[in-house]
Formats: sequence, C-alpha cells, structure tokens
Amino acid sequence: MFVERMLTVVTSLRSQNRNVLEFMTEAIRASRRGSASPSVLPQESSSTESMTLAA
Repeated sequence: MFVERMLTVVTSLRSQNRNVLEFMTEAIRASRRGSASPSVLPQESSSTESMTLAA
C-alpha cells in the first residue's frame, strides 16, 4: 500500500514538474510540526486565480 501511494505522489509531482524531494521534506516537516501537509494537487498561479476571481 505504501509503495502504491508513493508512486502515485511521485508521478503526480513529476507531471507538474515539481521537485519530489522538496515535497517529501516539506511533508515530513509539516507532520513533525503538527501542521497541514502540502498538497499534491496542481498549484494555480496567482494570475490564474486573479482571472477566476475577476470573472
């Protein structure tokens, strides 16, 4: 189960051209702090968000 989830995360991050090691480091830091973990979902740019809000 762990390997399947990790492969899914790695595939998702790579398809978004995001650094897998940075994501995993941030996820572990968040877990240790007890804060929210980073999202695997694609991140919208601020210009895209502005256009959505303006519409």
